[in-house]
Amino acid sequence: MRPRHGPTVKWCDIPVTRLWRCGNRGNVASVLIEKPARGDFLPILDGGYNLQYSPLMEYREGKGMVLFCQVDVTGRTEDDPAAETLARNILRYVSAWQPAPRRGVTYVGDPAGRLHLESAGVPVTPYDGASLSANKVLVVGPGAGQQLARDATAIAEWLKAGGNLLAIGLDEQQANEFLPAKVRMKEAEHIAAYFEPLGFSSLLAGVGPADVHSREPRKLPLVSAGVAIIGDGVLGKAENMNVVFCQLAPWHFDYEKLYNLKRTFRRTSYLLTRLLANMGATGSTPLLERFGRPVDAAKAEKRWLEGLYMDVPQEWDDPYRFFRW
Repeated sequence: MRPRHGPTVKWCDIPVTRLWRCGNRGNVASVLIEKPARGDFLPILDGGYNLQYSPLMEYREGKGMVLFCQVDVTGRTEDDPAAETLARNILRYVSAWQPAPRRGVTYVGDPAGRLHLESAGVPVTPYDGASLSANKVLVVGPGAGQQLARDATAIAEWLKAGGNLLAIGLDEQQANEFLPAKVRMKEAEHIAAYFEPLGFSSLLAGVGPADVHSREPRKLPLVSAGVAIIGDGVLGKAENMNVVFCQLAPWHFDYEKLYNLKRTFRRTSYLLTRLLANMGATGSTPLLERFGRPVDAAKAEKRWLEGLYMDVPQEWDDPYRFFRW
């Protein structure tokens, strides 16, 4: 307790207030994990403020997988058929799980995009015109259209052979300079968009409307034709090729200048990492290493500050801090 503040807890080692609670009876999940912006974390369920948390989530690394179940399937007051079914399905799913192919990342475009990928723990090699192969994902950032135009034929053949390409923040002219299928875009204001969850086999698996919510209205080149449109065109997927369009670039949201954009930076950073992971490209995290190295309480470790997220938490980042969500 703190005078005038009420119940106080430590969140990320920061004292923050909480609302009075009458109890947790009937909870589906008591403690949710915030979806990390680094690493291959695939949420199976979403929840909490801004849907930025997950009570059931996969973590993939190398040829293995860890499944985090924060759903309260145990400790129920009586037999719960839904909890028993979920626990049984989890065991069946984990037993049959198989790894997908892993790929490296080749990047071309705005240098700020490469810096963002590297800060997300994704090893990046520069595009040199001869580095396209089945074990690579080509990430194209703003300003790369003319550079790729001379290799348009090679890129088309690579895509037809099953290559994976992620286009971030391109306008219509830049995209059509090198892509084999023409796409149309329109300049329009984007704030938010709704779309149904996409299947586990989709290149947009684990992505939801909260991940494309921009807290600063701005005009974007939204996809309008030529590909499958997701939401209002802030996302798009080519019909017969592994090409995904993401019109939100996380590095364009400078929360150092406008703090309200911090949550947008978080969600779009997760969005970009998730799209890459769906194509087989991901960065490393210290998660598995930490399982074998317990926290040393004498050293006051703060492991949450590095390796999984891309910003340093502050008091106002806690959405449950007294805002009555």
